[in-house]
Order: sequence, then structure tokens, then C-alpha cells
Amino acid sequence: MNDHSKKQSVNSRRSFIARFGGVLAAAAALTKTTFGGDLERESQLVPASPLTPRYTERRIPRDGVSLHVEDQGSGKPVVLLHGWPDSSRLWRNQIPFLVANGFRAIAPDQRGFGRSDRPEGVAAYSLQNAVADLVGILDALRIDAADIVAHDWGASVAWLTATAHPNRVRRLVVLSVPHPLAPFTLRQREMAWYMLFFQFEGIAEAWLQRDDWVLFREMLRGNGDIDRYISDLSRPDALKASLNWYRANVAPHLPESPRKLPPVEAPTLGIWSSNDHYLDGERMKMSGQFVKAPWRYEQIDGASHWIPLDAPDRLNQFLIEWLG
Repeated sequence: MNDHSKKQSVNSRRSFIARFGGVLAAAAALTKTTFGGDLERESQLVPASPLTPRYTERRIPRDGVSLHVEDQGSGKPVVLLHGWPDSSRLWRNQIPFLVANGFRAIAPDQRGFGRSDRPEGVAAYSLQNAVADLVGILDALRIDAADIVAHDWGASVAWLTATAHPNRVRRLVVLSVPHPLAPFTLRQREMAWYMLFFQFEGIAEAWLQRDDWVLFREMLRGNGDIDRYISDLSRPDALKASLNWYRANVAPHLPESPRKLPPVEAPTLGIWSSNDHYLDGERMKMSGQFVKAPWRYEQIDGASHWIPLDAPDRLNQFLIEWLG
């Protein structure tokens, strides 16, 4: 792309930011949900043996949506939840490590992402549905309670699951995203401009894909699995489905009384990285006040928002310390 085109793209983005500024991101109200369904299909790809851990790919139906789930190893179950714009592939450095240390690692592609279905309509992507997906996966796998490790939107799902279904969450590790009731900071409002941008259906999709995804690439600042994301999001309705997570859960609304959520009863480890350009670590630090059980905060310096990719060894060590 020539210099003139680059300048046009940057100026367009600055103009957009100047007009719309920051946004208050608020978690969706949590309501009781129902779930059902058993395993639709199980594909035993690698037989279990002392030297070769069991590896299974499953399709789990949940309220008309088929969820792709990777299930590897045996032992204490731990569910790994990704966020935007990832898939279960985010955890490729954690799954083998957990399996080698005696865990059963379960990594779904959340609805709208990866190999899972992309249902129509914004409401399908509410956090209530995502929480019900997680509980439905545990039920289908006949797991009473599991450890949860979660990043980005996955962390939002994990926080709310821990409050709505405390008996299903044994221990919790949340990356990047704080408790939904953690007070907002001015820095967080400034960092969250993109959440307002994502509300404009059709417009956000067009801008993100324009000129070989130049704005998308700029937003990610060279971090994450950019080429994989672009490949995944280029599929029919995939980008729209991924943005519907923001439209369903953080759409602008009038001021209202603060929500009340029961305290988290699971021991919780919150991790934030110093090069996160989207979330303020101060809110993660404040999340401990909403945890009734033991709470621990850790900061990883030098890592971007994508902690599992940038600091896999450090993260794996924290996981063993906290979950083991």
C-alpha cells in the first residue's frame, strides 16, 4: 500500500476516534438460563495410552447451536475459554502443558468463533447464552465442577458463571478482563473506544476489512494470531458474529443503578499484562473485593493483551501453582 493510502487510512481512523471518543463497557445483566443436550458426536482421534494422552474432538449441541470442543488428557478437568477474535487455538501452549501435568484440558470454540456455529441475531451472543453454553458443555461431559481458565470475553463468561453457578467452578483464573462490577477508570473509558465503533453494524465490518484489513491490523498492533484471525473472520458472517458479542453485551445505554452480583466463591487468580492496550490493570486489581474466596493478582510485564501467546511459560507456571 502506498504512503498516500496509508495516510488516508490513519486519518480516517483518527477522525472516527475524535468523533466518538471512549465508551462505558458494562456487562450484561445475568439471568437464569436453561440448557440441554448430550454429545452429538465424538471423534476419537488419538487412542489413550500411558504415553499418548487421549485427544477427542466433540460437537456439543446447546439450544440449537453446535459447539466445537477439544477434549484432551485425563484427570482434573480444566476448561479454557477464549475471547475476541480467537478460538480454542489460543491455548495451544497451555493444553499440552496441562495434560502433561495430569489435567483434562477442555477447550471449546465459543459460539460465533472457530468451528462452532454462528447463530443469527445479536441476542444470540448475550453473556447469558455463553454462560449456558459453558454449563451445557460441563453437563454433556458429565463434569460436576471444573477449574476455569479464561481470557478476554471468555473471562467475562467465567466471572458470571462463577456468580450464577458457584457449584460448577472449582478454581478460577481470569486473564485481562476484570470482574464486571470493578469500578471504571478514566483510562479504561479512553481505551474502550473500539467497543463503541463495533456497535455500528455494517460500518464496523466494512472498515475492519478495508484495504486488506488495515484498520484491524492497526488495532492489534502486530499482536496475536493476525493472519489466522483474518482467515477465520473472512468466512461468511464470521466477522459479524464476532462483533455481535459487543453489540449484545456492551451497547450504549442510559445510566442505571449498579447491578448486584453475589461474590465469587471460587479461589481466583487475576492476571493482567503491562502492554495491554484495551484493558486497564487497575480494574483487575480492584476485582479482589468481589471475591469471597482467596484472591491473588499477578502482572506480567512486557506481554501484550494476548498473554497465552506472549508469555506461555510464565502463564503455565501460574496455572500449576494455582490449579495444582
